[in-house]
Amino acid sequence: MAYKIVVANQKGGVAKTTTAVNIADALMYMNNRVLLIDLDPQSNSTSVFTAGEVINENNVVDVVLERNSIEECILHTEFGDIVPSNRELSDWDSKLIQAPGGTKRIKKAVKMIEDNYDYIIMDTPPNVGAFMRNALFAADGIITPLQAKRFALDGLSDFLDTVSALKEDGNENLDILGVLLTMYDQRNKQDREVKEALPAIGENLNIRIFDTKIRVCQDIENAIANSKSLFRTKPNSNGANDYADLILEVLKIIE
Repeated sequence: MAYKIVVANQKGGVAKTTTAVNIADALMYMNNRVLLIDLDPQSNSTSVFTAGEVINENNVVDVVLERNSIEECILHTEFGDIVPSNRELSDWDSKLIQAPGGTKRIKKAVKMIEDNYDYIIMDTPPNVGAFMRNALFAADGIITPLQAKRFALDGLSDFLDTVSALKEDGNENLDILGVLLTMYDQRNKQDREVKEALPAIGENLNIRIFDTKIRVCQDIENAIANSKSLFRTKPNSNGANDYADLILEVLKIIE
């Protein structure tokens, strides 16, 4: 049965999609069966997996509207398996929030295919709407990327309150795997200050802070921009090393 990880933060610009894609990439590089579900209407994960090609096949909209099974919506690409997103997804956010069971449809769908994968990774939009809620209800664990900037800490407490409410509403086993510092630049004073402040913040909020920091790395940006696997093209880069370290931390936590 697949372990399901959602990459989520209600704040944008924190390398959420980059983290989701590279977690999936790292796990595939380790010979795991991995599926990525793109629940972000911006469809950036989908663009990486499909090299920017327009997808006219079934997508995650069909899953949440229950027009097709999730298995019918899985796209097998050169990069890996993905349930692609579509900008139409944004049209359904408020409607699904109000629909009976509208925030638990991914959970229901994933049960049909979770034995086919070792890990299912879910990318989410930067807001606590229907699609982030769908992912959180379906997930076993959460990774929360956080940019190494002071204002990036804003909203973290609110996000944790949302997670707590969802746990009480039907996913009591949901585990916050940890907060991940991203785009970290040791040369930047503010980055260093945020890094030094995080352990105390984590203790205050009762949340794990990953030891791994994802450093600023041009190879990460190039791989995402060119729809290439970081681990197959630049396996010895700082970016690949950082995401590999993250995966080792995650595996130790969930095992």
